[in-house]
Amino acid sequence: METTRDTGWNRVARGAGYAAAGWAVAFALVHVYWLADGRLGLPDGLSVWSSTPLLVIDVIAIPLCAVAAAVALAPVRRWGARVPARLLGFALWGTTALLVLHAAPSVPDWIALATGGRSGAELDAMARFATFGYEPFFLAGGLLFAVVSAARLTVRRTAAR
Repeated sequence: METTRDTGWNRVARGAGYAAAGWAVAFALVHVYWLADGRLGLPDGLSVWSSTPLLVIDVIAIPLCAVAAAVALAPVRRWGARVPARLLGFALWGTTALLVLHAAPSVPDWIALATGGRSGAELDAMARFATFGYEPFFLAGGLLFAVVSAARLTVRRTAAR
C-alpha cells in the first residue's frame, strides 16, 4: 500500500479511478457510435435515429459520460485537488447512486435467471438487451465509482488524523 505522501491513494483505489474513467469514456464512445447510426449492441431493427427518446438520451449521455470521466480522475490526478472537496464528493457519490439505481430493476431478472426461475428465451428483445447488455454495464460502472468514492473518504479520514 502506498503512503498518503504520494496522493493518499493505494493501488486499488488509483486503479479504480482510472477504470471508472475508462468505463465512462467507453460508454461515451458507445453513444457516439450509436449516434453515428451504428447498430451493434442494439436490438434488431432498432436505431437511435428511429426513436426520439433514444436519440435524446444519446445526445445527453455523451457529455455526461465526459463529465463522469473527469469526476473519476479528479481524486487521482493533481488537478483534482483544485476541485472543491464537497462538490467532488457529491459528484462521486451521485454518480455511484445513479448508476447502481439504474441497474437495480434488473436484479430480480438476474436472480430469476441464475436460479432457473426464468430463461433468457422468455425475455423479449428489449428485456434481453437490458438484462444482458446495458444494465450489467451500468452496475459495473456504479461499483467502480463506489470504490473510488469509498477510497476517497478513507484517504481523507486517514489524512485528517
